[in-house]
Amino acid sequence: MDFNHLSNEELKQKEKQLKRALEELDEKEAVIIVEGKKDKEALQRIGVKNRIKLVNRSPAELSRAISDEKEAIILTDFDEAGEEICKRVEESLSSYSIKADTELRKRLHRIIGVANFESIDKILDKFDEEIKKR
Repeated sequence: MDFNHLSNEELKQKEKQLKRALEELDEKEAVIIVEGKKDKEALQRIGVKNRIKLVNRSPAELSRAISDEKEAIILTDFDEAGEEICKRVEESLSSYSIKADTELRKRLHRIIGVANFESIDKILDKFDEEIKKR
């Protein structure tokens, strides 16, 4: 996402929203589910401390493996495959009475335009650069 077209007010608003979304990511005692190793590494580079699990098996096997969790945050990509994985994991988690949070994923997409989570660190760097320029 290109941030230089935003007004100062819009940029400040996005900064507040982003700060809150990232705080929620840390505050929630939830496991984070991502598609791949690069997604996990990018989240760790931006300081995410929660446990991060990969969807490297079937959604049912993943849900069974984390069945003692109360909540999981799903951060899959916004391509067709990521949307399908998100839906399947969400359904599987519900069968284990695990609350699936997909809202944070949507908010991060809306705020900074993240399309895949392996690039979230680079997008945040661009966002920070734009804030510093002003």
